[in-house]
Amino acid sequence: MKLEAGVLAILLVLALSVPVLASPQEEPFPASWMGKHKMVDRFGNLTRVVLVRYVGEERFSEPSGVVTLPDNENQAYALLGCFWNLSNYPAGVPYLINPSTAVKSYGLKEEEVVAAIRRAFENWDEAVGVELYNDSPRVNLRAKASTGWPDRRNVVTWGRLRKGVVAVTYLWYLTDTGELVDADIVFNSYYRWGIDPDGEGSDYQLTGAFDLQDIATHEVGHFTGLDDLYNDNYWAMTMYGYADFGETYKISLERGDVAGARAIYCN
Repeated sequence: MKLEAGVLAILLVLALSVPVLASPQEEPFPASWMGKHKMVDRFGNLTRVVLVRYVGEERFSEPSGVVTLPDNENQAYALLGCFWNLSNYPAGVPYLINPSTAVKSYGLKEEEVVAAIRRAFENWDEAVGVELYNDSPRVNLRAKASTGWPDRRNVVTWGRLRKGVVAVTYLWYLTDTGELVDADIVFNSYYRWGIDPDGEGSDYQLTGAFDLQDIATHEVGHFTGLDDLYNDNYWAMTMYGYADFGETYKISLERGDVAGARAIYCN
């Protein structure tokens, strides 16, 4: 017994002497993030980028490295420095959709939610002219975003974020290469969400709700590797960093949006 007790004591000392590694933040949106639009953190060989979209205009500064199109000062793009290695995804980058909150809380039909999100991804496919994203996303009613550590599943879902936040995109990439290994989008369930039936809002306006395809198209731009733009010159572009209720015009990409995507995947 004395020998066993001595061994246990030694093991306890060794366990207490081993340093505890800090784990990434597990909370989807901690209070310390409020008021910030981009957080970049390193965890071992991985980098996590969190991009936050707010209601209205918070007047954030323009990111560095903005490229303005030479023939139009109102069209530009900025790159995040990460990308999908498409050689690993011959059928396009796969992703999961969890529409459960949209169906239960907003009365939307599952097939409509999936179709709106799929159209948002296909907009960027068409921009680059290659199979960037898989054409057949899977529905998973339990899928969650990888906020604390990547599970290497790409998820689009809803979650309870903070008032004032429209959506958050989480990107995980290999620090040395910039290759993306995981990307997730979370729409804030605090707000109402709808789907504009004609795709551009010319015959219908959402009242007190965000248009799913409009916001999703912007967030998929982050998924693709593009940063936000905040200069008022770029107000009409999909990657303009501010959002508002009933907005639908960012469903379709502008020339600067397309140029940014092509700068990543067509060179």
